[in-house]
Amino acid sequence: MTLFFGCMLPVVLALGLWQLERRSEKLDYERRYFDRVGMLPVAPAEATEALAFQRLRIKGRFEREQTFLVDNQVYRGRPGYWVVTSFIADDGARWLVNRGWTPAPETRAQLPEVRTPTGRVELVAVAWPDTGLPPLLAEDAWGESWPKRVQRFDIAEMTRLLGDVEPVELRLEAGQPGGLVPASLDADFRSSTHLGYAVQWFGLGLVLTTGFVIYGFKRNG
Repeated sequence: MTLFFGCMLPVVLALGLWQLERRSEKLDYERRYFDRVGMLPVAPAEATEALAFQRLRIKGRFEREQTFLVDNQVYRGRPGYWVVTSFIADDGARWLVNRGWTPAPETRAQLPEVRTPTGRVELVAVAWPDTGLPPLLAEDAWGESWPKRVQRFDIAEMTRLLGDVEPVELRLEAGQPGGLVPASLDADFRSSTHLGYAVQWFGLGLVLTTGFVIYGFKRNG
């Protein structure tokens, strides 16, 4: 019993503290979102160091061959993909631009055909924070050919493949060149959910401690 208590209590306390950290992170995202949602777009050089929810204006061209199709995206009940294309700005910086949603073809063997502007364009997009990877629904095998169908918006892996791309998602606003059905710019980070989880873990720690104390009294008695 002592061994079980000594092993489990640090685990549940650590999980509770981790949920509090996640809540603090989500609260910070919420603050930035409401501070920046109404701001005018700026060039990346004029943006603050923390890009989350910053509206950016960039000029350059799409690298049309280097496109990721992020699977499992549903819009109005219809399955489809997010189309994420590498974009090289006039200053040489490269970005991952989420152009929005496109419907999936009738069969999995087909990939959607997406038109991409070929010349120089000017875009307004929102730098969207990486809030973590969702669980995998299937094996995420990244093939060699382009475009690449992937199961998750894995910024780290996309950055590794492209090399010198900025490790941030830029979500195109509506009406932009190369844009499709825009990815949502509404933010609901549910920080209160993490507080609830933390309470549950700390509550379990209290139950463990109470049970251990009662067990000790009964054993000594």
